[in-house]
Amino acid sequence: MITTVFIDRDGTVGGDGHFQSIEEFRPYDGFTEAIESLKQENIAVYCLTNQTHIDFGDLDYHDFEKSMLKIGFNDVFVCPHTEFENCKCHKPKRGLIEQAHKKYDFLNESSVIIGDSYKSDMVLADTEKILGLHVATGRVESENDYRFNNVVETNDVISACAWILKNRKV
Repeated sequence: MITTVFIDRDGTVGGDGHFQSIEEFRPYDGFTEAIESLKQENIAVYCLTNQTHIDFGDLDYHDFEKSMLKIGFNDVFVCPHTEFENCKCHKPKRGLIEQAHKKYDFLNESSVIIGDSYKSDMVLADTEKILGLHVATGRVESENDYRFNNVVETNDVISACAWILKNRKV
């Protein structure tokens, strides 16, 4: 039974996989309705994202968090660090999932990560034994560079949410 969904921002919710400011960022058409349909089924929906521009000073953490809550997420888990810092939260490291576990009661086996990156989103899902739903929007990467046990390919975040609703009791 799927109870918890984590969704990456850039390239998954909207954009092309690269950073866009809060003012420029627009979710894909149908995104808000798609996650609302999950929430109506009592599925928690959290943003799970790396945002290095916070560390660079180009983005305010709290403004970013508010912007994600405004488009419908129940909560936001953000790594503000660059991948070269020795943090524990930059995806595919497990720190953001650990933060979520400290705050909410959920099982990894009952969770899903939706994302556009094999390198960060799907590796994290695989490492944590969470079902990964890879979307074909955003970054262009080759799946052949990775070996996953539990990843489903979908067109976009809307079809990923529909897949969850159809298969949530699996």
